[in-house]
Amino acid sequence: MGATALRLLTVLVLLGGAAGCEKESGGSAAAATPNTTTADAKAVCAPVDDELKTTLAKVAEAEAIGPPAGHHAVSAQWSAGAATISSLITGVTGPVAEAANAVAGAMGAIADKYVDAKSKPDKAPVNAAIEAFRAVCR
Repeated sequence: MGATALRLLTVLVLLGGAAGCEKESGGSAAAATPNTTTADAKAVCAPVDDELKTTLAKVAEAEAIGPPAGHHAVSAQWSAGAATISSLITGVTGPVAEAANAVAGAMGAIADKYVDAKSKPDKAPVNAAIEAFRAVCR
C-alpha cells in the first residue's frame, strides 16, 4: 500500500508541475499571438487571389457539365474554394482577413444554393465579395 500511495503522489506532483508549465507556455503563446495575427496583408492577398482564380476556373469547368449533375459539381467547387480560403486566413485579423472571410462566406452560400437549384443561382453576391476583397488588397 505504501508503494502505491508513493507512486500516486509522484504522478500527482508530476502532473501538477506539468500543468504549471502549460500555463506559462500558454501565456507565452498568447503573447506571441498578436504578432502572428498582424501578418502583412499582401502576404494574404496573393494566395487568396490565386485560390479565387483557381476556384473560378474549376467552377466554369463544372458548369459546363450542365444540370443536375453539374450543379453538384459546381457546389463542390465553391465549397472547396471557400474551405481553402478559410484555411489561408486562419489566425489572421484585419480588413484583408475580413474581406476574404466574406468571400468564403459568399462562396459557401452559393454552394448551398446550387445543390437544390433548377437554374444557375445569382453570382452577384460572390462577385461583389470578390471585388471588395480585391479592393482591400490594392
